[in-house]
Amino acid sequence: MGFRDLFNERREQVRGIRPDLRIELGIGDSAEFPANRDYAYCAWDGEKARIVFAPKIRQADRSRQDALIRHELAHALLTSADLPHSERECDAVAEAIFGDLIYYDDDDVQTLVGGSRPRPPYLPNPSE
Repeated sequence: MGFRDLFNERREQVRGIRPDLRIELGIGDSAEFPANRDYAYCAWDGEKARIVFAPKIRQADRSRQDALIRHELAHALLTSADLPHSERECDAVAEAIFGDLIYYDDDDVQTLVGGSRPRPPYLPNPSE
């Protein structure tokens, strides 16, 4: 299963919770992701969420891909419901939906295996 298939599978799980939520997948330009740990963002236009990933997502291991997808889908859910939230709250929502803990690896990027948790306090955490 490739990255796009994994994204689509996870998006369908979210649609089980919010069938009306439109979520698009995008691959951005490398320049949009200048830091080593920058992999994705979620944008909401009032009608749909667009989750944009860095091109380097294709080279990331499956655990990192899956954790990032889950985290960004949680952003989409929370933002579409107009709920202010922090990055840690996104992790918590993703964990509740998908049933696995989100960890942070040695590069401070989300993963599903090993690493530390919760999100390191020195990383940006809006709303906290």
